[in-house]
Amino acid sequence: MQIKGQEAELLSRLQKGDEKAFTELFYAFYDKLFGYVLGITHSKLTAEDITQEVFLKVWQNKAEMVDVENINALLFRITQNRAIDYLRKSAREVLAVTAHLELESPNNVPEPLDLIIQDELKSRISEAVEHLPPQQKKIYILYKEQGIKQDEIASRLNISRSTVQSHMKLAMTNIHKYLSSHYPDLLIIAILISILKKNVFF
Repeated sequence: MQIKGQEAELLSRLQKGDEKAFTELFYAFYDKLFGYVLGITHSKLTAEDITQEVFLKVWQNKAEMVDVENINALLFRITQNRAIDYLRKSAREVLAVTAHLELESPNNVPEPLDLIIQDELKSRISEAVEHLPPQQKKIYILYKEQGIKQDEIASRLNISRSTVQSHMKLAMTNIHKYLSSHYPDLLIIAILISILKKNVFF
């Protein structure tokens, strides 16, 4: 939404510290931003907190608002950054708990938290696979789930081995995109736990 007419005037008033202008901006965008964060965090309380933080940041930086050309893009960018910060913090907390449990786990037996995350990730990957194009889905299932070698898949489907490889790369890319879009918090936690298991610390 490009800033024109009333919106440009609204930002000009906001830049001057007009609280009424801030209230108008708040009510114009709150529901959209709240819904966006809720879709990422799946928590109403967290979504409320993050959305309020976004508007607090806008008010604190109101002097810069007069130079904004696309307030919609700006607000969603700030919101996305706040949501990502929240997910990273949550992932670190999960990692801390997981690390503590693993240190106290004899013979490195998988802990319940680990198993829950693995099961959840498997479930979401299966969901993502269902959204793949037919050929990608077929090849992914044959290779990843049934353990059939690429040469045999190529023979069965009457295609070249390089085509099988190409479809697998596309399938993996599409699965990652699906998880990133629908379950970013789960994906980040899974990645960070994987890093922890390789003894890479940050």
